[in-house]
Amino acid sequence: MEVRTVCFVGHASSGKTALAEALLKKGGHEAKFDFTPEAKSRGHSVDLGVGSFVQGEKLLQILDTPGFSEFVEEVYKALWASEAAVLVVNAEKGVEVHTEKAWELIRKFKKPALVVINKLDLPNADFSKAVESVRAMLPGRFASLQLPIYEGGNFVGYVDLVENKAIYADKRKGEIPQNLKEAVAAEREKLLEILAEANDELMVRFLESQEISPDEMRRALREALRQRLFSPILCMSVATGLGLDALLELLQSATPTFTNTQGEKFVAQAFNLFSDQYLGRLAFLKILGGKLSEGETIVNINTGAQERVKEILRFHGDKTEKIPEAHAGEIIALAKLSDCKLGETFAADTAAQPLPWMEFPKPVFARAVTPETQADDEKMSSALKEIASLKATLEFYRDSVTHEAILAGLGDTHLNVFVERLKNRYGVSVKMHRPHVPYKETILKVAQGQYKHKKQSGGRGQYGEAHLRLEPIPGKTYEFVDEVKGGVIPREFIPAVEKGVLEAMQQGILAGYPMTDIRVAVYYGSYHEVDSNEISFKIAGAHAFRLAAQAAQPALLEPIYKVTIWTPSDFTGDIISNLNGKRGRILGMGMDEESTDGHVKIDKIEAEVPLAEMLDYALELKSITQGRATFQMEFVRYQVVTSEKLAEELLKREGKTLGKPVA
Repeated sequence: MEVRTVCFVGHASSGKTALAEALLKKGGHEAKFDFTPEAKSRGHSVDLGVGSFVQGEKLLQILDTPGFSEFVEEVYKALWASEAAVLVVNAEKGVEVHTEKAWELIRKFKKPALVVINKLDLPNADFSKAVESVRAMLPGRFASLQLPIYEGGNFVGYVDLVENKAIYADKRKGEIPQNLKEAVAAEREKLLEILAEANDELMVRFLESQEISPDEMRRALREALRQRLFSPILCMSVATGLGLDALLELLQSATPTFTNTQGEKFVAQAFNLFSDQYLGRLAFLKILGGKLSEGETIVNINTGAQERVKEILRFHGDKTEKIPEAHAGEIIALAKLSDCKLGETFAADTAAQPLPWMEFPKPVFARAVTPETQADDEKMSSALKEIASLKATLEFYRDSVTHEAILAGLGDTHLNVFVERLKNRYGVSVKMHRPHVPYKETILKVAQGQYKHKKQSGGRGQYGEAHLRLEPIPGKTYEFVDEVKGGVIPREFIPAVEKGVLEAMQQGILAGYPMTDIRVAVYYGSYHEVDSNEISFKIAGAHAFRLAAQAAQPALLEPIYKVTIWTPSDFTGDIISNLNGKRGRILGMGMDEESTDGHVKIDKIEAEVPLAEMLDYALELKSITQGRATFQMEFVRYQVVTSEKLAEELLKREGKTLGKPVA
């Protein structure tokens, strides 16, 4: 059986999902891709949709992706699993923000691609302008396979440039309208020139102006697509069905089939995870080699876990079909695999090696989540961990400094979808707010402190004295040194002194943040043969540390992140100005060679910026660049806030005041 997988990508409202569903219907499946409550409430896709149908000896698998950049993870996964891509463009709007991003990823994954100008039935549809925007804004070569026919302002058919015939909505074929003959001749010449490049014999005949038959053009089209020489442009109106048959025929005949490079033994990779209300946790696998039958045992090569395959599912949007076996190239879903993660390799042979996996964008927008009720509190963490485990661009964790529960993703809409899913799927309601910045504290100079803890209240008392010396050790976190000589503090009480020091460091001196980058030496003290005990030296160690830290010029530390931004050069100046206003330090900037291809120039900006200024940056950058720039950020270091006025301002944002150390 010939197996092909095609993904539909493009901006929201270009009609990707409707197109995918219309093709499924032609294959005999009445199904919906956007069947989750979150997709229904928003009216657009938020997850990767999977569908398929068999026609004769051909299996066509369709992957439908969301049209907003915050859900770009689904585009990555779809392109990885596909042999070809269909870029869907709204005929009224032309190339939009996510159209550019989707095309960039098509080229990154090196997939053959078709371009569909959709919604040609709408009143403001303009095929020529839409094509013009494709050619002007997207790198690559494009040639029309079809030109639209309008009568009385209505989209009634198209000219097939291969057949050189007009095809109408009622499927009748006719002569090319007189007003289109000149345009058809010009576009067909461009098409023939590109197709001739795929075949030397055809090139000779083209240069000699010999007649080239439609069958020869189709064969050349298959080869040109395989070589990615160009991307054909098609006309479409999903609402009227005009163009669907031509697209389906092209997908089934011209796009590449799956090629098995893994051999005869079963090998597959989990490229998508989903939690279904009825089926539970599902792993979508693409079989890369061999075949899989119901009842067989396979091995997760990454973990060593053995899995018995109880049933194999083939998806048709919101419908499922049980199949007895699946072969190389097919996409299947398996339920209840033990803790399967994205990208893991499954095989029949335990000696198989894990296959490489791709890198996704990392979360850049974080919010603290708090449960609305006590009952929600008990279920929130486990439910959010489960949701986050299904997505590469979603994280849930508890901050070690602020102790807040943090949900991080690619933007506010992204997080809102999963908070809504948390309520719909698990019955847990939460609120989101800006997280606190995980500041820390340190010292800037050497100082000493001593404390004698003495308590007598009848009977056995408490006694312990510790003398400490503190010095800053930037970047080394913490050291504790025992310099006691002569047994003035017995060895068994030294750990108690350190325990007191560590507790005091956690409580901080200035604003209650944990302290770091400090070497603590205990060098002197005293004890009592009867009254000394661990608690006494723990108290002495804590107090001595506080006194020494107050004298050691305590300072606030703030987290600094390296920020890398990719933006069309038109916005570079505004972005740099904005970063300067955030106390950012520009490390470098220049044209991003990987993302620039003679069309829209992409600049790459690198800077270091305090985290306090980046909490809403995903929203700000979207506003500055109309959503056309992307960024990533990673923690670099903690840095001293040298200005007391700035420290006071930063803490005021956190609802705290800067404590004044005692003299």
